[in-house]
Amino acid sequence: MLKLSLLALAVAALFVITNPAAASTPVQGEQYQALSLREANDLHGKPGVYFLDCNEPDVHAQYHVPGSVWVISDDLLKYLPADHQATIVFYCYNRRCSASHAAAREAVKLGYRKVFVMPDGITGWVLAGLPVEKDARH
Repeated sequence: MLKLSLLALAVAALFVITNPAAASTPVQGEQYQALSLREANDLHGKPGVYFLDCNEPDVHAQYHVPGSVWVISDDLLKYLPADHQATIVFYCYNRRCSASHAAAREAVKLGYRKVFVMPDGITGWVLAGLPVEKDARH
């Protein structure tokens, strides 16, 4: 049974990494787009690109995208870059988490136009074997 569960997890991780349907997909009814893990990783570390982590404190402490800004209050504006032409990628825990979508909507309302969400979240990022940072206590 354990082998079957591990196989299922591996197949799910492979789907998350390679699913072309998730690539730069417009989010229905929204003015932001969804990025695949591959697209998000390609953007990571480039000038003018900001990753914003919308996770709970314990998740952020355990692991987060390197260099990401942790959004710890409802005052989103204080976490956003001054440059409204910057590329902003919001993420939270996984596809079932809606915090990144709420933040992306708010960023669009504030005048940002290059707004994305990474629906697979930090869980998908970790399963894909992408680099993470941890707080010192973890």
